[in-house]
Amino acid sequence: MEITRTEIINRVKTCMEELTPQWDGSFVQNEGVSIERYIDEKIDEQLRMLFITQPVQVLPVTELKSHVTLQQRQDGSGRLQLPDNFLRPASLQMEGWRKPVTQFIDEQHPLYELQFCRYTRGGVNKPVAVWSVDGTGSYIIDYFSLPSSVTKHVVASFLGVLFPEENAAKYDLHPLLIDALCYSCAAAVYDILGNKSMSEIMLSHVVTA
Repeated sequence: MEITRTEIINRVKTCMEELTPQWDGSFVQNEGVSIERYIDEKIDEQLRMLFITQPVQVLPVTELKSHVTLQQRQDGSGRLQLPDNFLRPASLQMEGWRKPVTQFIDEQHPLYELQFCRYTRGGVNKPVAVWSVDGTGSYIIDYFSLPSSVTKHVVASFLGVLFPEENAAKYDLHPLLIDALCYSCAAAVYDILGNKSMSEIMLSHVVTA
């Protein structure tokens, strides 16, 4: 669903109107700053937070297979170096796998250590992908694995979530994400205005998909 920045601001104001006792149709400006400006300044921050915390199913995903650098290993495993604006993985399918990875593990997961043994690691039937950070602080995905006889590894599809564009004039977002964004912005504005109770009420309306 496409929505403009102005429409988001108006919807946030509507959320605040519907849930604010004795709403009089206007806000008293605080230190000369309009309520619209407060909301506008919170949109990018709250959208980034939702992109981190909400289920991937409601987030905009992008095909990124042409934006990764692949390093294959002789044992059939490999590594994907991810773009700088990468935020979260959604799905990885390597050519030769019978199904994609949609649940990515980290280095603390019990399966992680098993990937370094050829008899217990993931394979074409049950592949495993580890999403982590390398020594330079860049996001990487180590995948396990393909048969060692495969001479060239090819990414068939890699879907991921990128950081939302800052100060965008419009967005294409899932309806549930729009609702969460509006209530989150409303909560953040109330927090600025020092109204903690109303901030908590707004946050209670942020529904996790």
